[in-house]
Amino acid sequence: MDSKGQFGLIYTEDFSVACAISYLKQEEVLQYFINKVSFYAFNGGEMEALALWATRIIVDCREFAATEIEPVNDRKQQRIAIKYISLLSDLADNTYHSTVDKMKASVEIMQDWEAEMMPLADFPRTFYLNDDHFLVLTFDFNLLCRMNGLNPQQVLQYFIDRISLARERASNIISFVGTDACMSLFGMMNLNPSIQSSKLPVQEDIQQWYQGQLLALDETLKLEGDIDLRIGAYRNFYAEWYKTLQRNLN
Repeated sequence: MDSKGQFGLIYTEDFSVACAISYLKQEEVLQYFINKVSFYAFNGGEMEALALWATRIIVDCREFAATEIEPVNDRKQQRIAIKYISLLSDLADNTYHSTVDKMKASVEIMQDWEAEMMPLADFPRTFYLNDDHFLVLTFDFNLLCRMNGLNPQQVLQYFIDRISLARERASNIISFVGTDACMSLFGMMNLNPSIQSSKLPVQEDIQQWYQGQLLALDETLKLEGDIDLRIGAYRNFYAEWYKTLQRNLN
């Protein structure tokens, strides 16, 4: 089933700026997030940090939205779910296999679960961003959305709304307060070798100049006690950086 025409996403200015400054394509950032969501991680299995953060985002979204979870009443789907959750739990408890081997085995288990479940479930396979572009929704992503009472649009919009370089830097410039799952995933994604090849060409001169200016702004804002003023100052700075990149491209 396709979800074409059913949903829409609103790209915040902070999200657009963060993607542009990081030389990441917005569509690829969203697809990367979807691909990293793992039911095995949700079920307590050991996974790479990217999968743990991506999966945590759905849990955080459920808590934020305070959604009610509707139980699955189909007996066949229930039996299938119990079977595969048991297999994943046994895998997680196995002390003889390495973490890497468990991760590989979990993928195979999820593929088998998907093959049995998809003929019975009405999971959307795609999420259209516009008439020409769409995201591919994985079985893990769909399953966790359903189990947490969410739809793909809610989760994707939640992720977009929480990507902000300005808020992240303003919150931690004086002392490290912490970060949320969305910004943790975005930061790790930006450094991950697998996404480097798809990045937009880096404008080196602009990059170096603004990075130097950012460090100078840091020193100034370390003396500013008002978090809202710090966020506003960083937001204006990143917006100007973004505009310079756009002008240079044009």
